[in-house]
Amino acid sequence: MACNTGVSLTPLVNGEVHHFENRGLYDGLSTLWDEETGSIWNHISGEAVYGPLKGYRLPVYNLLHMNAESALATYPDLQVAVSERPMREVKGRNYVQRLFDRFRKLTDRLQGTILEEDERRPTMEVGIGIWTEASAKYIPMEVILEAGDAIVDELDGRRVVLYVEPSSRAPSAFYAETKSAAWVDGELHLDDGVVLRDGRLFDADAERLEVERPLQLFTRWYGFALTFPETDVYGE
Repeated sequence: MACNTGVSLTPLVNGEVHHFENRGLYDGLSTLWDEETGSIWNHISGEAVYGPLKGYRLPVYNLLHMNAESALATYPDLQVAVSERPMREVKGRNYVQRLFDRFRKLTDRLQGTILEEDERRPTMEVGIGIWTEASAKYIPMEVILEAGDAIVDELDGRRVVLYVEPSSRAPSAFYAETKSAAWVDGELHLDDGVVLRDGRLFDADAERLEVERPLQLFTRWYGFALTFPETDVYGE
């Protein structure tokens, strides 16, 4: 139920607009409630988990993390709203990781909503979760960083490039038939001559290519594992 840039977020259920709000916690995550039917929804999977609409799924879109510079490079005609609220710049290679580290453990309130936790990875570890209708996989952020900010893996038999975007320092993923990916002067080079530049793909002749991405989420381990109990973990 998250929205990627340029996607209209009009919550239609059976062709009718519904109005959603945050309503409580379950498995350490916020749940959504719709005013029209009183159903409870998982905000990651878009599924109604309780109430009259139980089992119904809303369309789910990717939420990509990017700053204004990379957003304008990817979408040149994008309109940008600038807040007057002052922002404190946090510098350094791993500043996203450090921001997550400010919250090192679950509060008692959140912990009390979790029945059984998946202990394959540390509770508060951050990484990227990718999924399809058939399967899900979690890749720790530290794995991508230690590999030089890019790795190639597989999901449902398709190769996926997982990388850390230079400007936002957040992980992202896209499909590509490649065996390797490496950063060179701020560009991600694949072994077939394809280059990722400012969030856009170009072939060896500099022609722009469509970027196809799996569903993905920059997340903590506990939230992804509880949403997708059968998830694979990179390296296992």
